[in-house]
This record gives sequence, structure tokens and C-alpha cells, in this order.
Amino acid sequence: MKSLVSSRFGIVVRGLALGFLLVIFSRSAARAESQFNFPRPPALEPQISFWVDVFTAYSYRDFVIMDRDDPYKIYQVYHLPGEGCPNRDEIDWTNTYLKKKYSDILERLAAGREPSGSDEQHVAELFKGRSPYALRLAADNLRVQEGLKEHFREGILRSKYYRPTMEKIFKSAGLPVELVTLASVESGFQRGVKSSAGALGIWQFTRATGQHYMKIGRRRDDRLNPTVETAAAAKLLRFNYETLGDWPLAITAYNYGTAGTARAAEVSGNDYTRMVQSYNGPHFGFAVKNYYAEFLAALQVHEYENQYFPGIENEPAIVPPPVRVQPAQLLQVSAPSRHHASKHHHRHRATRTATKHHRSTQST
Repeated sequence: MKSLVSSRFGIVVRGLALGFLLVIFSRSAARAESQFNFPRPPALEPQISFWVDVFTAYSYRDFVIMDRDDPYKIYQVYHLPGEGCPNRDEIDWTNTYLKKKYSDILERLAAGREPSGSDEQHVAELFKGRSPYALRLAADNLRVQEGLKEHFREGILRSKYYRPTMEKIFKSAGLPVELVTLASVESGFQRGVKSSAGALGIWQFTRATGQHYMKIGRRRDDRLNPTVETAAAAKLLRFNYETLGDWPLAITAYNYGTAGTARAAEVSGNDYTRMVQSYNGPHFGFAVKNYYAEFLAALQVHEYENQYFPGIENEPAIVPPPVRVQPAQLLQVSAPSRHHASKHHHRHRATRTATKHHRSTQST
């Protein structure tokens, strides 16, 4: 198979998205930040822009190969030939193909060879003035991200069904109702979805964490009750905020855990930007470093959903089917757990699970 979408496609799409971002947020960033208290650090803008593209511009047959630590460093957007959502074999093939292709290119350039062809010339331009060592490091830092445009669009339509009740719950808990958008990042508002790591429901609680906030047993699992699990998520987010003092840290803690985030913040002088750029603690990888940026990107897309997905505001909500799970299934928890919890601490494992909504071809 050959690439049908060149790296230039990715650059053009990202350029358009970034331009759109600057226009709409020059009008509303100050209002949104003061009203909702969700700051947008300038250093985070490239990550936010990247995730906006993943959510709105890249199809599930588009695969972005990039540097995991530098969202501006996109090597190529590869379009997988065929129709429909790719299967596991297609995803694995694409992941292997792209990593080998660009690992070989980076190694050849590091060895001092002149770039040959447009792909090598593009990579050489990205690393202009950099040492061979930097190129070799980059060869070990490749990541492939599948586009989520179709899945995110479906998530917006599902959210129409759940948002009124969820926002009432968050408002009653004294929380900004915009935090409901975090469910887009967690599950795409999919009721009953279960990750390979054992996290279940719209808010992706594992059994260990959920038992501190909900009833979870053989015959009843409140992670399958959107109202109860939303109240649990609100309690956890409120606890995180009261413990850590701001929303970037509190939201990151929903992924990394309250105690772990507190340690990372302390080491980083309670500077969120410094934390995500330089903290090197256990399991503090791509998923954790991008989690708040993903939330901000999702918030942006939801706020301007009709501009990203024209006509969606007039489409009806997707009404979820009833979820029927056998008691035996409720006891199955994969290891390692996505959420690891001690009392009051809620922690996702650092590896991003590949649910239908949020799929990556590589562990983080």
C-alpha cells in the first residue's frame, strides 16, 4: 500500500485549524478563561491545535506519525486505503509501516546521507541545524495517532442526550458545567464501554476507584448508571480541585491520580506548564502530558461544534440502547488497571486505552 495523503496535507490542515483557532479564541479566550477558569497556557497551544485536528480534521483512516514530545513535528498524515473503520490488523500494519519508514529515514539522515525524495527532504527540514544525535533520539520517539473525526462527531450527538442531566449534577456540586466535556475525552459519552484495562462506563471508573463513590457488586454496578457515575465523577473532580487548587492540575489528576499529580506539581513549583514539559516521574508519559490539552480541545470543539461539523446543531441526539451486562462480566478487570486507587485517589494507568472513541496505534 502507498500513502494517499502526504505530510503536506497535515501541514495545510493544521495551518487552517490553527488559523481558525486564533480567530475564534481572540474573541472569546479572555471571557472563557475568566468565566470557567480553564486557563490556556501559550505553551500548550500546539498540543491543543493538534487534538482539535485529531477530533475534527483527521478521519479514522488517517494516521498521523509524529514526535511524541513535539506536536509541531508531524512527519506525515497517511491515509489508509479502503472503506470504513479500520480493523486491528490494518491498524497494526499501518503502525509498523510508518514507524519503520520514518525510523529508517531518521537513521539515514543521522548517518550524514543527503535527503532523497520529498519525505526525506521534509524530515531534513524539520531537523535543520540539529545534530545527528537529535535525529537518532527522534527515531526512538515516534508515535502514531489515528484520527477520531467520525468518533468525536458521534460523541457530540450522544452528549446531547446526557448533557442536560450531567450539567445539573455538576452545577449542584458547585462545579463548572463545562467539565462535563471531559466525558468526550474519557469515552465519547458511550454508556457501558469497557476498556481493556477494566475501566467501565461514560466516566471510565475502575472497580477499585468506583467503590469509593458507587455501589459495585455482582448484581449492581453503578458505573452503568449515567446519573450515579456522573455524580461520582463530580465528587472526584471537586476533591481534586480542593486538594490541588486549580483546574489544570485537578483535571490532570483525573488521569494521573491526585497524589501523583500533587507530587509532580510540588516538584515543578506548582507551575502546570513546567510540570508537563519537564517532570519525569513514574508513568508521566504522553497520555498524562496531553490530557488537559485534550480537554481544552474538546471544550473548543463542543463550543463551536457547528463550525467544525456544519449542520450538527440541527441533528437529533443519539439515544443510547439499554446496557445489559451479566454479573460475571462485571467481575472481569484487565491488568494493569487503568485507574489505580488508594483511598480518595483516582489514577488512570499511563497507557491510553484504545476504546472505540479514543484510539491510538501505540501505547503511550
